[in-house]
Amino acid sequence: MRFRYRSVSNPGTPLPVPAFRHPEDAREQLVRARRYHEKVFGRAPDGLWPSEGSVSDEALAIAADLGFKWFATDEGVLGRTLGVGFGRDGAGVPDNADKLYSPLRVRVAGREMVGFFRDHYLSDLVGFVYSRMDTNAAADDLYHRIRAIGERVHIGRPLTVSLILDGENAWEYFRGNGRDFLRGFYRRIDNDPDIHALTASEAAAAAGEIPRNNGIFPASWISANFDVWIGAGEDVTAWDHLRRARDFYTQQADNSARGLPKAPTATQLLLAYEALLAAEGSDWCWWYGPEHSSANDAEFDAFYRKLLTEVYRSLGADAPDVLAEPIKRQPVPALMLAPTGFLKVKVDGRESTYFEWMGAGLYSADRRSSAMHGKLMLLHEIRYGFDEKRLHMRVDVFSEALKELRDAEFRITFRAEQELRVVVRFEGGRVTGYLVESRDLCLLGPDEVVKVAFDRILEVSVAKEMLMIGSRKSISIGVALWEGGLPMDLLPEEGMLEIPLGEENFAWSVG
Repeated sequence: MRFRYRSVSNPGTPLPVPAFRHPEDAREQLVRARRYHEKVFGRAPDGLWPSEGSVSDEALAIAADLGFKWFATDEGVLGRTLGVGFGRDGAGVPDNADKLYSPLRVRVAGREMVGFFRDHYLSDLVGFVYSRMDTNAAADDLYHRIRAIGERVHIGRPLTVSLILDGENAWEYFRGNGRDFLRGFYRRIDNDPDIHALTASEAAAAAGEIPRNNGIFPASWISANFDVWIGAGEDVTAWDHLRRARDFYTQQADNSARGLPKAPTATQLLLAYEALLAAEGSDWCWWYGPEHSSANDAEFDAFYRKLLTEVYRSLGADAPDVLAEPIKRQPVPALMLAPTGFLKVKVDGRESTYFEWMGAGLYSADRRSSAMHGKLMLLHEIRYGFDEKRLHMRVDVFSEALKELRDAEFRITFRAEQELRVVVRFEGGRVTGYLVESRDLCLLGPDEVVKVAFDRILEVSVAKEMLMIGSRKSISIGVALWEGGLPMDLLPEEGMLEIPLGEENFAWSVG
């Protein structure tokens, strides 16, 4: 993978190549947001807090064109836009307070929007500190901090102090979901003639002559850049998957517009586009990369890949095998044993003799932790080994669960100089056919070079000449189980299993 090392908010950040760029989708997201707001509240919204306060000239130009009058983001974005800092003194009053506590008219694409920039320090006090304090003491502290700002900062017109935070990070930790704190705080505000609680539109109207600036620095509220969503290997992979799915959708939409045979219908295109819009949300890459993690990483990862899989399925195509592989690489505890001998395997889908797989390598994952989260476990373990001419692989399954599957298939991947895939289709626990795919060929039931059988176990035997070892010192293998075009289970869960070559490993010699 080659990266393009060029960005604005953080020069040097590795970016996917080619980049994902679909402003028409961003516009559609905002169009739908306005429509939903109008449905719920009876009127279109005047402004917006973009996802994680992420702004750019391009994004604001779309918002302004759609009728948004104001936007909100973080003080860090303002600081990088104006080239100033907001260091605090002991009372929490920032440097350059005259700039922070004023809206800013931002010119983008011949239009203007009013920007509000949250006081990061005060917002974090509400979000993360006051829930651990006595309710009255917390309300009093916030009120007096705002009062101190008004007494110490003078700009010849009203000050605008913006407090913005994610509600789920605050109120669930407050006693009574924060009601007593908010009532106490607003009671103090209501009793102070110098402080007024206003909506953003009211604040813009009350702010007096608002300074202007050409453009905005592209960044989010987190460290005034976009590093949470781009740069890490997992982020790049997620964007690459999304781009390929979006490109496939574009191709199919063009085919439909041209009236080509077998082009998708309008309904198929609509379903695929819905899945794409969901996959473009900011939440997904929030959890990829090293910045954030939770007990639900695997579930988030699986759902993101299922959304992308749905794009292909909706358009009547098979999803790429890579969408069965986790992006969030979390090692799963597993018993791994290297081969201790060469094998002599009869490919019949059962353990023909006690000695048949003795000496095979073993990968057996501890899947109890995954089962605790409700994931259906279908694949149990992998055994593998060699004879002089063939690589043998055995997949043990939880057979009772497999009997419930319909329209299912194993996709077994072998990676050497090239990638070889064996697709085994089965119904009711019985093989109904298989094929072999690589970059240059597709063979249906090629019994001489690839042998497949499934009864109590799945056995696959691949001729050495099919794997194109070249100068490699290892082969990687993995098995995925798909049903109805969706990935259901995978071994190894964290990616591919690497098998070292060489006679000392009871494998083919190297070189």
